[in-house]
Amino acid sequence: MDVDQHMSRVPDYTAFPTVDQMHAELDELAAAHPDLVRLRRIGTSRLGEPLRVATIGSGPHDAVIIGGPHPNEPIGSLTVSSLLRQLVEDTSLREDFGYRWHLIPCVDPDGARLNEGWYVRPGDRRAYAEHFYRPAEADQVEWTFPLTGEDYFFDRTLPETEALMRLMDEVKPAFVYSLHNGELQGAFYYLSKDEPALAARLAAIATAQGLPLHMG
Repeated sequence: MDVDQHMSRVPDYTAFPTVDQMHAELDELAAAHPDLVRLRRIGTSRLGEPLRVATIGSGPHDAVIIGGPHPNEPIGSLTVSSLLRQLVEDTSLREDFGYRWHLIPCVDPDGARLNEGWYVRPGDRRAYAEHFYRPAEADQVEWTFPLTGEDYFFDRTLPETEALMRLMDEVKPAFVYSLHNGELQGAFYYLSKDEPALAARLAAIATAQGLPLHMG
């Protein structure tokens, strides 16, 4: 796969989308391409926001892409936007991987709305300082999956986490990518198993884009 070719098609974004803009884009693409994009609600946030997923592709395997797992990390929402549009426009990208893609632009819309004051002005440090919000660990979607150990039991699962769990139980994904972004360090990746060749390729992608690697 020629990663550079696809990355060259990513627009030069100047701001991060608000939650309303994310919903509007999903509605636009689903209405314009009803034969390709299936849009549905998979749950509701703690404050009543709809949690929606766009599904595209018909491969034998399923991929779940999660934007905004931390609401102060909105780059994933742009990633979902660009990927979804490229999947709509590019038949080979949509079909060659053998995936049915399930893309969630923002899994924590309540937290995202608290950051919108700087989403629209990402270069404004004062706006960032005044509108920055990152929830405590007990209120983070990825930190509240149920977990049981020999002397540990946790089941205080958030509604947003439960929505993700239902989607994963339904589609049984072969590939899950949670889209975080760093703030002060370089690029880094987490892999669920030891894949040296894949790790090297991912590192090369960041290096080719002039991004330092976080080695800590």
